[in-house]
Amino acid sequence: MPTTAYSDGSRHGKRTKVLHAARWLFNRVGYQSVSVDAIRVRAGVTKATVFRHFPTKDTLVSEAIATHIHQIEDELALAINEQQTPLAKIRAIFDWYDALFRSDDFHGCMFMHAAAEYRRRHDEITQLLQAQKDSMCSAFSQLLQAGGMEIETATTLGRTLCMLLDGAMVQAEMCDNHDAAREAWYATSRLLLAHCFMGEDDF
Repeated sequence: MPTTAYSDGSRHGKRTKVLHAARWLFNRVGYQSVSVDAIRVRAGVTKATVFRHFPTKDTLVSEAIATHIHQIEDELALAINEQQTPLAKIRAIFDWYDALFRSDDFHGCMFMHAAAEYRRRHDEITQLLQAQKDSMCSAFSQLLQAGGMEIETATTLGRTLCMLLDGAMVQAEMCDNHDAAREAWYATSRLLLAHCFMGEDDF
């Protein structure tokens, strides 16, 4: 995924460098095992600078997750908006994940990792993770409704599509299955076909 680097010495620049370094390490190593010292070394700043912008490590974790959520939502919105029909927009989500799973920057799901390490132990982080999941389920539901599906069915099926993506994420990380998103899309297409949301000619 694209990242932004700052080389200036401004407060904004240093704060962004710390956040970028933290996200890079959290994505590859995990959250609790990454020390503030490791973050400040990668960011090229002092430990005092880290704590000036992020009073606690948990604050930094929360903001790193929030920033990651916004980035994914922005990229998915761009991919979706390039398509014309609800069906094509849904397919675009799976295609985006397919590209992610095949990229060198894929090291598993930061949200799943955070849930494993923090869920029910840190309210703010738990709320962020739940909000991200709710947002994805809602996005699927709205696209299904835009295609004519009734709201109750769309809500239930939207959650199902989220579960398929979650399963694909696990397959991609744990089993090194680069085709996981495509396989999840195939299962999705079968469900959409069963609900008369698409026809055989749409495959």
